[in-house]
Amino acid sequence: MSITKTTNIRRLLSTMYWRRDCPQAFKYLEILRRAEFEDSRLIEMRQWESLQKILKHAGQNVPYYRDLFKNMGIRPEDIRTPGDLERIPLLTKDLLQQHTSQLLQTAGEEGNRLPNASGGSTGKPVRFYQDTFYWTFARASQWFAEGWWGIQPGDRIASIWGCDRDLPDMTWKERLRLKIEQTRLCNAFAMSEESMEKFAQMMVRWKPRYVTGYASALEVFANFLLSRPDLVVRPHAVKSTAEALFSAQRVAIEKAFEAPLYNFYGSREVNNLAAECQAHEGLHINSLGRYIEIVDELGKAQPPGKPGRIVVTDLTNFAMPFIRYAIEDVGSWRGKPCSCGRPFPLLERVWGRSSDFIVAPGGKLIHGEFFTHLFYNIPGIDQFRVVQRTKSEVRVDIVMQPGVSSVQTDLLRSRIADVMGPNVNCEIQVVTSIERPASGKHRFTISEVPVPWKETSLENLEEAGPIQI
Repeated sequence: MSITKTTNIRRLLSTMYWRRDCPQAFKYLEILRRAEFEDSRLIEMRQWESLQKILKHAGQNVPYYRDLFKNMGIRPEDIRTPGDLERIPLLTKDLLQQHTSQLLQTAGEEGNRLPNASGGSTGKPVRFYQDTFYWTFARASQWFAEGWWGIQPGDRIASIWGCDRDLPDMTWKERLRLKIEQTRLCNAFAMSEESMEKFAQMMVRWKPRYVTGYASALEVFANFLLSRPDLVVRPHAVKSTAEALFSAQRVAIEKAFEAPLYNFYGSREVNNLAAECQAHEGLHINSLGRYIEIVDELGKAQPPGKPGRIVVTDLTNFAMPFIRYAIEDVGSWRGKPCSCGRPFPLLERVWGRSSDFIVAPGGKLIHGEFFTHLFYNIPGIDQFRVVQRTKSEVRVDIVMQPGVSSVQTDLLRSRIADVMGPNVNCEIQVVTSIERPASGKHRFTISEVPVPWKETSLENLEEAGPIQI
């Protein structure tokens, strides 16, 4: 049987499965496709109608928002502009933890509440609920974005992802679902040279059309492939998600797979936020399902090009509305439309979690990519991690490459002092390995110092650039 015929059969079986399992997703997919090249003003109008609907629902059916709106004199019908929306205080992770039950809708079936939880990568694990409409629209949104990359339901997917259990430990139903979905997994929670070689050999035989995974896990796997030119894996597209993507990671991943890499942005609390298209000019907002703001420390809108806090309103989760949710990421608007012609606004970039920024004593925020540029240009370093406990104390963990006995520690201290200030105590220690956290994601920088939003403007954000050593 020809490859084309086999591919078409797989796609047909997958489509039949999804039409049975999630029939409404195809309805929403068609809605998204019809809107793909609509006038941007129509998209904004439809987005705002959905926003007003979720505000009205929250004010009537969600105790937390009913009390909040009453105490602040806010009527949902009076929220008619982005400036009006700023009257509503931000929903933070702390508030989400404290008021979980009050944030649930009182009307409706409890069976429509599907429990979920964040992985707690910022030290604040939270539990929450999402309804079936949220998950149905999310499925359609994912298919919609993947279609930009030439990917269709039923295409073979190799996923380098965190698995709570290895494949043999899954139920037969879970394994059958993966088989129907044409998905094979490499557990990012337990990556080793042996497991990567086994997975790579499978990919060589199976020829996945699509590879997806955490940015850091994809980078590790890409570097393994680059060290093994006998293992040739050539997918049509690669998707990086769940972490900030650094430029050096993109270069390594695209080189290893010889395929374009697409950045996809979302979170456990609100997924499918934005995605790159073929133009790679930024990340298109999922405007019909999400409303995104970039704000300063006071919750006011930031202009294009200026980094700020990413604030999300989910337009699809009525079981537990997230309204102006401070997702603890930092991003910036591009400010002009994409050359692809799609009407969805562009995030210029997502800088990463606010906890991944190092905070200098003077209040300057130093993005983690500064350190990736720094360390990638110093020979002999295999892995690194920067940990900040206080504004004046930084620890740098280094794993040296095999056969390397020393690194330029004085140079490292000097470069870090240049950007953080001379009074910072920088401890550098060589370790044999850097363990991944339970999330499976490698964090290059970890700061326990809260971002001083009220003290520091993000104008002081240290932009990563070429570092000459």
